[in-house]
Parts: sequence; structure tokens; C-alpha cells
Amino acid sequence: MRSTTTHHHARRLTVLGCAALAMATAAGCSSSKSDPSGDISGAQTTVPTVAASSTAPSSTPTAPAGAPVVTLPADLKVTVQFPATGDATQDAVAQGLTYALRAYNGAFAKGDPQDAAFVYAYDGMARPYMADIIGQLAKRNQTITGETRYYAPVITVKDTTHAAATYCEDESKGYPKDKTSGQVQQSTPSVRDYTEWNLGLELSTQGVWRVTQALGEKGSTRCQNT
Repeated sequence: MRSTTTHHHARRLTVLGCAALAMATAAGCSSSKSDPSGDISGAQTTVPTVAASSTAPSSTPTAPAGAPVVTLPADLKVTVQFPATGDATQDAVAQGLTYALRAYNGAFAKGDPQDAAFVYAYDGMARPYMADIIGQLAKRNQTITGETRYYAPVITVKDTTHAAATYCEDESKGYPKDKTSGQVQQSTPSVRDYTEWNLGLELSTQGVWRVTQALGEKGSTRCQNT
């Protein structure tokens, strides 16, 4: 998230209030984007051809009523494959999470941790952590390009205001791009491009499911093979 989620860190756990999470690990960020440490593993100074999304700045079709519009650059595609379950609460959680993932990618691409959609979607311990990842990319004068894909969700409703979600993130086709030169830093796809995330979500007083906690493990062979 972008992870991600991303935000490409070495194979390790990234924990946001994990003591409050009652589930095992879940999804995240790739070696093809930026690492919070400042390093970009396996980066090449080549400029690959990157497929653009079908629309120039696009807005999420799943935005909650009254939520800020999420905008993505034309060369960034965010694919969220969260099929409907038929359970109204689970599907509402999935809708809130879909909005949050797109909001994060929009803020990440802009390098703006104060982006309205991002602030709207993330709360609790999740917000400063994800904001720090956004800030690290901004300090390197980079944005992101290519595609980030989220898939294989499992949503568990804990009670009327708390839920947990696990899912996978694939960033094997996502890369950092220098804002000034436009140069893309491409890396060889590997298992490090796949992350499992486990998120905690809470229902706000406005009736919106927001991400408040997260636990991610990079280098997920399960996600790579799913």
C-alpha cells in the first residue's frame, strides 16, 4: 500500500498498530518503486515503454458520497480486483478500501501527503505511516508510472464498526519516474514485487470505512502465485 501500496522496502514487515490486528499478514509494495530507506533495488536508468491508463486524470467510480475525487496521472493505472461478495457489509468495506487504495496512489504520484482524498481515506496509525512513504518519494523528486494491481481480498467484519481485510499487491509493472527528466527507473520483476497486506478498518461517523491500521509483508510467494 502502494503499496503499494506502495514504498518498496526490503523484505521485512511493516507494522502499523499490529497489536490491535487479529489476523495474519497481508499485502503491499514493490521493489520497482521507491524504498523508504531511499534506495531503489535493482533500478536501471532505462526508459521503458509504459502503458498509459485509458483516461487522463481519472476519478474512482467507487468514491463514497461526498468524498474528494481521486485523480491519477494518465500513465498510472490502478487496478483493484475486489469482486462483489453479495454481503452488503463486506462489499461496503471493499468499496471503502478500493477508494483508499486509489486515493493513496493518487497522493503517492503527486507526492502530496496532504492530498484531500488520502486524508479522507486514512486515519489512525495508518495515515502518518503512509504519509511518510509519500514524503520519501517526494524528497527524491519522483512520481510513479505503470500499473499497480490489488487482488485476492478476504474481508472479515468484526462488528458494526470494525473490519479487517487481507489482499495482495502486485507492483511488477510499476516504476518510479523522475519528475524533472521523465526518466523511468525499471527493475527486473521478482517476488519482491508482491506483498501481502492485512489492514484494519473502522466505520467513521459519516458512515465511511477508513483504513486505520496495516501490517504488510513483502516478497510474498503466495501473492506471486495467486
